[in-house]
Amino acid sequence: MPGLRVFFASDIHGSDLCFKKFVNAAGFYKADVLIMGGDITGKAILPVLKGQNGKYHARLHGKDSSAYGEEDLQKLMEKMRSGGYYPYVTTQKEWDDLHQNVGEMNRLFEQLVKESLRSWIAYAEGKLKNKAMKSYMSPGNDDSYAIDDILNSSDVIVNPNEKMLTITDHVQMVSLGYSNVTPWRCPRDIPDEDIRKKIDGLVAEADPKSLRIFNIHVPPYGSGIDEAPELDDEMRPKLGPGGQIRTVPVGSVATRTAIEKYQPVLGLHGHVHEAKGFTKIRRTLCLNPGSEYQEGILRGVLIQLSDGKVRDFIFTSG
Repeated sequence: MPGLRVFFASDIHGSDLCFKKFVNAAGFYKADVLIMGGDITGKAILPVLKGQNGKYHARLHGKDSSAYGEEDLQKLMEKMRSGGYYPYVTTQKEWDDLHQNVGEMNRLFEQLVKESLRSWIAYAEGKLKNKAMKSYMSPGNDDSYAIDDILNSSDVIVNPNEKMLTITDHVQMVSLGYSNVTPWRCPRDIPDEDIRKKIDGLVAEADPKSLRIFNIHVPPYGSGIDEAPELDDEMRPKLGPGGQIRTVPVGSVATRTAIEKYQPVLGLHGHVHEAKGFTKIRRTLCLNPGSEYQEGILRGVLIQLSDGKVRDFIFTSG
């Protein structure tokens, strides 16, 4: 099998800066394949309040920020987008009114999410069109179904979710952006049994002679790359001896069972930001690059495949 270089990242949660770094990783790392593993949209709107005499005010990372004039305003909004937020220029009264109308707030959030994602697709198409490489971007459990039409609209960025795709003549990829049910009841949280059925159905479409990659957002249960803070009834981290945060495995039993059963050469996972690392489940190398999207840092992993094996991999950060 000819060599294949894959760059994988996940969980950028709306960060403009991280997405641009992801797209440009193709050239920087000389990758043959780019894969974004899910949780691509942001979590919150940040108001930018209009003041007098061209002054704007906002709070970012718990600190007051000000802008004077349009040029300064654009820099402030760019900083917000880099951290995964959706800036919205408004007045204090308009913002207070929005808080009283949940439906209007939700519609605004969806509008800003879609506008951001369309701009990402346009950016990627401008950078990657006619390049001799393939690029994939899947939704994750935190992403609304409202973005699917946008993800499916591009000829350059392919949405692989719930598909078995042929990457090369020798390599096929099974992708799934769901998670077992989390405390936050995210849009694509589903029962673990449903995850099992979906994986089985996708693998049934695969060529048994091909090398398989599992691009499954939620990591395998008890693998070490699924360790997250244990939460109490009020969603606060529990503390252990010495005041250290206690962690527990939160991954998917179905994902682990499928890996043990089908033994893909590679498992690409995200979902748990704190659990950067790798593990072997029988012959399968499973990777989670972790996430620091709020700092504008793209965490990824570069993988070299050849002769039916993972020859090398290295975690990246920048």
